[in-house]
Amino acid sequence: MDSDSEVMLRVKKGEIAAFNQILEKYQRPIINFICRFVGSREEAEEIAQEVFLRIYLARGRYRPKAKFSTYIYRIAKNLSLNSLRKKRPQIVSLDKPISGEEGEIEREFPNSHQISPAEALEKKEIQLLVKKALDSLPIPQKTAIILNRYNDLSYEEIGKIMNLSLPAVKSLLHRAKENLKEKISETF
Repeated sequence: MDSDSEVMLRVKKGEIAAFNQILEKYQRPIINFICRFVGSREEAEEIAQEVFLRIYLARGRYRPKAKFSTYIYRIAKNLSLNSLRKKRPQIVSLDKPISGEEGEIEREFPNSHQISPAEALEKKEIQLLVKKALDSLPIPQKTAIILNRYNDLSYEEIGKIMNLSLPAVKSLLHRAKENLKEKISETF
């Protein structure tokens, strides 16, 4: 059993401080994950609140069948997809922070070196191309790419979150990468 599952079991027993540990550890990554889907920091924060509320309200029924991260990302994925079904998807950058009135979601891997304006323009064009290609993927492929590339989850964790076998995850990611290559190569 992973340490986060142990913390969640303490929450189940009534330790409110343990829930704060979960919140502190996962709040930022969950907001970033959701924001990649919905494109709005404000909406991502609202959905993240719903994620943590559901976890807290269901604490009495929690059973650690998988890693806690699998449990929380599955809830976040489902709520994000529900939100997307209710509205038309927006274009979201996967490499650039998303600005909002309350601030920015920081990159998980900040760029530490300065680049020239020409390099910055080229990088921006590539980001837009990748963003457009990623947004054109079917939702399962997009979900798998975001979980793997931007949340650094293993194939096994992705399979548990998406209810897929390991070979199905490998196949899904392979198809997603091939589709991305094809869509990007069409532009050049």
